[in-house]
Amino acid sequence: MAPTAEFCGIDPEEMGRLATSLSGAADRLTAFSKEFEGKLGRYGVSTSALREIADIADWGGTQVSMLHGRIDLINALGNGAPELGGGGDGPSLVRLPDELAGFEAAQGLATMYGKDVFVNFEGEFQAALVHEHADEVAKLAENPQAAAAFFALLPAKIRDSLATRIARTGSKTAKQDLAAFSAALGAALRAPALVPAFVKVRNDLVKPADKATAWNRLALLKDANAPSDVRSAAARSLALNDFAKDPRQDRRAAGPSETETYGYSSDLVAMGLEVLAGDGAAVRDAFAKMGGTDVKLSQVDKMKQFLDYAKVVDTGDAVADAFGRAMEAGTEATTEKAGQHSPAAAAFTLDAIRAAGSFGDDLPDPARSSMAIIAKSYIHELTSGARFDKAVDRTSGMGVPDNWITLPGVAPAFYLSPGDTHRFFKTFVGDKRLTDDFDATAAQFRHDTLTAAARLDAQGETRHFERAARAFGDFAGLEFKATLDVRGERDATDDLIRDITKNTLALGIDQIPLVGPLADEGVKAGWELAKAYGISTALDGWADSFETRVEEVTGARSDFVLRQKYDMAHILHEAGYPASETPAELISKSTGDLKTYDELLTEAKREASDGKKWEQVLGEKLTPYERWMDSNGKFDDKVEDASNFQTSEQAKEQIRLWG
Repeated sequence: MAPTAEFCGIDPEEMGRLATSLSGAADRLTAFSKEFEGKLGRYGVSTSALREIADIADWGGTQVSMLHGRIDLINALGNGAPELGGGGDGPSLVRLPDELAGFEAAQGLATMYGKDVFVNFEGEFQAALVHEHADEVAKLAENPQAAAAFFALLPAKIRDSLATRIARTGSKTAKQDLAAFSAALGAALRAPALVPAFVKVRNDLVKPADKATAWNRLALLKDANAPSDVRSAAARSLALNDFAKDPRQDRRAAGPSETETYGYSSDLVAMGLEVLAGDGAAVRDAFAKMGGTDVKLSQVDKMKQFLDYAKVVDTGDAVADAFGRAMEAGTEATTEKAGQHSPAAAAFTLDAIRAAGSFGDDLPDPARSSMAIIAKSYIHELTSGARFDKAVDRTSGMGVPDNWITLPGVAPAFYLSPGDTHRFFKTFVGDKRLTDDFDATAAQFRHDTLTAAARLDAQGETRHFERAARAFGDFAGLEFKATLDVRGERDATDDLIRDITKNTLALGIDQIPLVGPLADEGVKAGWELAKAYGISTALDGWADSFETRVEEVTGARSDFVLRQKYDMAHILHEAGYPASETPAELISKSTGDLKTYDELLTEAKREASDGKKWEQVLGEKLTPYERWMDSNGKFDDKVEDASNFQTSEQAKEQIRLWG
């Protein structure tokens, strides 16, 4: 049968008969040439033609050897394939890709590693041999069917101990060499299964095994970029199913040689999670099916089980780190856009937030950074979760709460309760670096949402701006309350003061953050101030304490409450809400727009003199600002309401009840 673009059909039995026939013909030609060469030689007749016949016979002999070798290769690669000839006396074709040259190269590598390098040598020389040919293995990734042939022909006992065998050579390139095998395996797994014998390899990789074999398989799969179904099946069968059934067992499965060589954990649980990490579909599938029908735990309880385990075992840091990155993948936190998450990712994230939040500040440290990444991606859901204006008694779920009012620009895929939101904040706000990273996202989202709400309100008699301001006041206040709970009032407050100072008072008049590279600083300042406003009435005496700490840190009194009003006014004006022409003295020469409070403050401090304090100068500068707002009734009312909503004592007091 002639090869097609899809496959090469080979009948080994027919090829064997061809080899036998060719062998017989070669033997007869050889015998014929010898017989007549002798007879003709007696009479002095030239026998050059007979020597050509003998050469043909020799060629036939080499072809016979090649054919038998190819038959063995075809039979090995076709092992497990159904007969395609219809049975009976019909031909039995082995269906393979038209890759015989590549298969023969793969066979050579498999034979060399499986029957020579890993069998007949050891130590440095073995390490050198492994590395010498690792590039050839890596190149198999460019020919997935040849890669499949390589692993099909490599002895199972070698394949199932590759990581250990390479590590124990003491090779300095062991990690690089194992990566070559992983790359080839991944290519074979991602390609259509056209090599029948590789199907068994694929099936074996995802079967339960003893701990040492399981660790080696997971190490080989870790960087293979295998398909989602293979990752999920392997992680479950080799590690996570048994863990879900009984998390109290010792899961260590590798020695110092392997862990130090590759930087991998000895813990099967960590390795199972590592194989899943980076593939959201694999993570979600694994957690949904983990333990099979024998495990009755909810998905939230399965997640909590990993965190409980990470807190009590010596390998806990590796488990927690891998768990966090698996959660990142399952939530699609880095692959989907905020506010546009898929239903599958959103449902998984709801469970992840509830599970992690149940630990709060007691979450294992290595998982915290992943929680902050998830928080940034699910900023819409956390903003909604912090709201106290509607359905304050809600429980977390996928459904829209009763009597909910949607905020323009805020599109949650699920709805958190205030308590679950507060607890999830605690998983990462204890780390200033993580909090700053999250706050940059929250600040921009606040600014963009308030601006969009103001533009909508400018088109009609709506109150989107006030509702959004209230929501972000709740959001900022709830986050900062979590920070206070975790870090303590003095530490959290001092950091907040420093952030406000850095983003506002430290800026010169020519660097007011409205446009250009410093624009983000103004946005961040608004968020930091919102956190101060949001919490100011939640705790008895906190506002006075904040004022005192500002003076201790900066040497100046705090004006954070005063700033709130002008922050709202600037956003509303910037969004184009109707108002009369702005007085010339309120127009910034740097931006051509309405001056910010901080710009006016900086001018006042610069213009102050011995005879006139900066507070007096600032009052004079704010007078035309206030008169302009007073003359624009709707604008002024909107500013006042938005400012008051963000410091609503009623909403903040409910943190205590519903948190």
